[in-house]
Amino acid sequence: MFALIIFLLLAGLPDPWAVTIPLEGTTDGLLYTDGRHAGLYIADGEREFEVLSLQPGAGRNALQTCEGVLFKECPPGEPQRVVSITDEGERLVLFEGDYFSGPFECSGSTFLIAQRETITEYSFHGGELRSWPVRGFSAWLACQGESVFYTGETGGIGWLDVLSGEFSEISGFDEVTFSRITAGPGGMLLAEISQGGFIVLDPEGNVILEHSSGLFPSWTEEGNVLFSLLEFQGMYPVSGSVCSLDPLKGVESILTENVFPLYPLELENGSIIWSDAGDGSVRGMDVPPLPDLAVDFSTDDRDAHFDVPYMHQRWDTPDWFDGSWSCGPTSCMMAVQYYMMLTPDSIWASYPSPGHWSLWGNYIPVEYTFLDFTYDDLGESPGGVFVPGAHGFICPDGSAWWNNMVAFLNQHEVSSAWAGTSWSTLTGQIDTNYPVICSSTVLGYGHIILFNGYYADHTVVVNDPFGDANESGWGNYYNGKDVLYDWPGYNNGHVEIGVSQLFYAQAPVPAQPDTLVDDRCRGFYRYADCRFWHLAGSGYDGNAWWTYSTGALPDTCFAEWHPALPGEGDYDVYVYIPPVYASATGIYKLQTSTGTVEISLNQGNYSDQWALLGNFNLDYDSYLTLGDYTGTGGQYIAFDAALFSPSGTGVSGDTPVTPQNIRLWPNPCGEMASILLPSTNEGVLIEVYDTSGRMISSRAAYEHIETLELDVSSFAAGLYLLRITIDETEPSTLTRLLTVCR
Repeated sequence: MFALIIFLLLAGLPDPWAVTIPLEGTTDGLLYTDGRHAGLYIADGEREFEVLSLQPGAGRNALQTCEGVLFKECPPGEPQRVVSITDEGERLVLFEGDYFSGPFECSGSTFLIAQRETITEYSFHGGELRSWPVRGFSAWLACQGESVFYTGETGGIGWLDVLSGEFSEISGFDEVTFSRITAGPGGMLLAEISQGGFIVLDPEGNVILEHSSGLFPSWTEEGNVLFSLLEFQGMYPVSGSVCSLDPLKGVESILTENVFPLYPLELENGSIIWSDAGDGSVRGMDVPPLPDLAVDFSTDDRDAHFDVPYMHQRWDTPDWFDGSWSCGPTSCMMAVQYYMMLTPDSIWASYPSPGHWSLWGNYIPVEYTFLDFTYDDLGESPGGVFVPGAHGFICPDGSAWWNNMVAFLNQHEVSSAWAGTSWSTLTGQIDTNYPVICSSTVLGYGHIILFNGYYADHTVVVNDPFGDANESGWGNYYNGKDVLYDWPGYNNGHVEIGVSQLFYAQAPVPAQPDTLVDDRCRGFYRYADCRFWHLAGSGYDGNAWWTYSTGALPDTCFAEWHPALPGEGDYDVYVYIPPVYASATGIYKLQTSTGTVEISLNQGNYSDQWALLGNFNLDYDSYLTLGDYTGTGGQYIAFDAALFSPSGTGVSGDTPVTPQNIRLWPNPCGEMASILLPSTNEGVLIEVYDTSGRMISSRAAYEHIETLELDVSSFAAGLYLLRITIDETEPSTLTRLLTVCR
C-alpha cells in the first residue's frame, strides 16, 4: 500500500487520456471508452477489439439497443450527430444538430434528444415521433413509463408527464447540479450529483435515498446501486472501495477494499469490473489497450471568453517547489492578477525548456506582505514540505480550504464568496467580465480551476492550472490556458468536469489603455516589492495607489502609464491627484517623440483634481513614469490616473467634480448609457471625443437634472472620452472613458 501511495503522489492526477472506462456489457463483448469519453470500442474478451468510433464524445451517451449500438459523435468544426451501428455492422446517422443532448433510451425502439426548449422522441430509423416543450436546455433525460425526468439547466430535476404535458420539479434540490439521471428496476431513478453523491427516486419522483459521497453510481440487475468510495490525502486518493447499496432497505455493503476504483460496472454474469485510478486499466476483465486518439479543440470564438493571465501550478512556481497540490492558490492568483493587484516578482522557471520568466509564481510558496497582511502561515506540499505564501494560507493540510480561498481573494481586494453551482450564476458573472473560481472534479479527483468563458452548448472556457485534461500527459505540459471542458451532464466532446462549488471573484474590471490610463487600467504598471504599495480608497474612479517617498536614488517603487495614442502629435498631459496620501513633490518622467522630459509636480498643491504637466509632442511609444525618489523621505506620494489629451480637448485645471458624484452605466454599453449627476448642478455639457481627439457628440442639459441618457446607438464600436462639464458655483470638468460594444 505504501508504495502505491507514493506512486500516486509522484504521478499526480490521473490522465483522462490514459484511463479505460467500461460502459456496458453486451452479448458481443464490452463497450468501453477513455476518460475523456472520446472514441467507442467493443472488446470480445480475447484482447481484440472493434472500433465503433474515433470521434470525441462517442463514449458518453453510448447505448446497447435491440438493433445495435447507439451513440453521439462531436467532431470538431462539424454538426453533432447520433449514430447507430446495427447488428449487421451498418453505420447510420439518425440525427444531426449544432448541439443537443442525447441520445437517451426511451422505449425498446425509440430514443430521446434534448434541444433548447424542446425534448423530441425519435425512432431507431431516425423518424421524429413526438416532441414536448420544456424550459431551458436539459443535460440528461430518463424515461419511466409515461414520465420523462430531466436535469435542469440551472439545477434540480424536472418531471414531464408526457400524456398531460404538465411539468413539476423534485423538491429540495433546486440548487443542486446533477450530472446524469438513469432509469432502474422497479421504476426507480438514479440521479448523480456533479460534486459527488447521488439520490434515488421512486416512480412518483419521491426521494427514497440520498448518499453524500458515492462516486460513479450505476444500477445492478437486482436494483442495487453500485458505486465507488475514495478517501483523499491532499488531492490524491489513499484508499478506496467498491460498494453496493440497496435503496429500498438502506443496506450498504463493501464489495472490494484497498483499491482505487473508477466507474464500477456489473456485467451480465454478475461479476464487477472497474477502472483503476492508478494505472488506468480495467480490473476484472482483460481489455485491450486504447488506441492513440488525439483531438484538437480550440477557442476560436473570442467573443465567448475574455483573457485572464495564465499560471501553471507546477511550471510557473520555483523549481525547488512541487506545485502539484497548488491548484487552489494558483487559480486564486490568476484571478488576483486579472485585476492587477500584485506587482511582478519574477523568477526563472526552467520548464518547459528552455525556460521562461514567471511573473507571479514566487507568490505561491514564498512569504510576502500585501496591504499590511503577511502570508507567513505554513501549508503542506508534496513530500511533507511546508511552505508559506499563497499555498501556506490556502492549503494548511495540502488541500485547498474553500473559506481560505475566499479570504485570500478578499484580502487582495477581490470580492469573493461561495456562489453555489448553477449554470446561470456562472454565465451571469462571465457576461460582466468577472472570472469565476471553481472547485471541480475530474474523474472524481478534486481540482480547482478558473472559468473565463462559455458557449451556448454548455462548453466552458477554463484556465486549468494543471494543464489541458483533454490532451495526453495532463500536468506535464504548459497547455492549460483557455482550454475547453464540458459542464456537468453535457456532451460536446470535451472532458466533463464535476462542479462542487463556484466562487465569486469580483473587482473593477481593468479597462484597455487609451488616452486615459487609470491605476486599474491595463496600461498602468507598478513595480517593486508589493509590501510597499498601499491603496488610498479614493481618487479618480474611487481608487489610487500610494507609497512613501525616499530621499536617495534609485527608486524603490515606481509606476508607468502606457497610453494607446491615436498618432503622433501635441498632447496635454494631466495626472490626477487624489485627496489623500499625496503631499510629496513627484518627479515625473515623460518619454516624448524627442526624448525624456522631467517634470516636477508638488502633489500637495492639488486635491481630488487633475494637474497639468504640460503640452508635449508624443508618439506611439510615449509613456509616463513616476518613482518614489523625491529627495525628501517619508512623505506621501500618489499614483492615480494619467490623461494624454489631444490638444484642445483636455480637461480643465479647475476643481473637478469628484468621481464619487458621477456614475456612468452600463459601461461597456451598446445602445444607451446613463450618467448620474449631482443634484446641485445648474446645467451640464456632455462632449464625446473619439481616440483621435475628434468631437463626436455634444449635448447640453437643463439645470438640476440628475440622470442624463446618452444615445450611443450610432457610434461605432470602440473607446470614447466623455468630457463632462458641470455648471455649479464654480464650473468643473470631469472625464470618463466609455466603451461601446457591438
